[in-house]
Amino acid sequence: MRAIGDLASYMLSSRLQSDLRNSAETAAEAATTGLAKDKSRHLGGATMALSLLDRKAVLLEQHQRGIAEASLFAGAMQSTLGRIQDQTSQLVASLSLVSQVQHSSELKTLSETTAGVFVDTVNAVNSEIAGRSLFSGSATRAQPLPNGQALLDMLRTDVAGAATAADVLTAIDTWFDAPGGTFETAVYQGSDTGFMTLPLSAGDTATFGLRADGETMRDLFKALAKGALAGDSGLGLDQGAQTRLLDQSRIDLLRSDRSLTEERSSLGLTEAIVEDARVTTDSELARLAIDRLSLIGVDQFEAASEFEAAQQQLEVFYRIAARQSRTSLAEYLR
Repeated sequence: MRAIGDLASYMLSSRLQSDLRNSAETAAEAATTGLAKDKSRHLGGATMALSLLDRKAVLLEQHQRGIAEASLFAGAMQSTLGRIQDQTSQLVASLSLVSQVQHSSELKTLSETTAGVFVDTVNAVNSEIAGRSLFSGSATRAQPLPNGQALLDMLRTDVAGAATAADVLTAIDTWFDAPGGTFETAVYQGSDTGFMTLPLSAGDTATFGLRADGETMRDLFKALAKGALAGDSGLGLDQGAQTRLLDQSRIDLLRSDRSLTEERSSLGLTEAIVEDARVTTDSELARLAIDRLSLIGVDQFEAASEFEAAQQQLEVFYRIAARQSRTSLAEYLR
């Protein structure tokens, strides 16, 4: 059983050891990070300013995440529109030769090529990024359209009764454009009122105003559909009617190309707004970091010196403790 004096000595020794360890750990952290470990003590209990800085930093970090998402979304939309525009531009070059075509097999090949572009375009419009549909407006969890082949098959079935090129053109325009018609009620599944918006700061948002049911996309679908159905065996159009549909497809695609260019320019402005918000937010966070450092920053060289001193004291303490333990054991064995 320990004597009272021995117990008191042991407790004092343990407390000293704990204090030295804490001092060493605190100094080591300060030397490594350049920040005071005990912020309240460093500030003399006046932590209000630090709390305000931390809350503002948390808010700015939330804005950073919104900005990153907006940048990703805008980039994906721009890339998708770019692919669509490249493919339709190549198609226009092919369709420009339609007036020189002499054989129905060549017209059929051009029609099949246009049908392939129609399917690819619809599938591209159904693209998503990070689980969000790009062209569904605010209903980002909904795929805006059926897949391209299914959509073309629906259109082909509904236009089957048309007997002339004029009938086909009218049927396609009505199918896509009629209020309460097939496209609005049975095809498009995204939001028909809202647009995709993402917050950039306390007062700014990025709005993505291009939807699959918008005029630009509908006109593009119509232009492609006219060429895609020109050589459809179910319609059985003569060579002159096929030529007219393919040429009308070319004319409409040229108009759609201008609209796509305008949409991409508008999207480019949104990208610029997002980038400005990113630069501003990053600058604000950097300034807050400097302000925070001015409050709780410490001299790292001084902290390193304190760490060395605490380490040396610990080493001395352990040597003395070890020597005392050996002495006590010897006394016990005597």
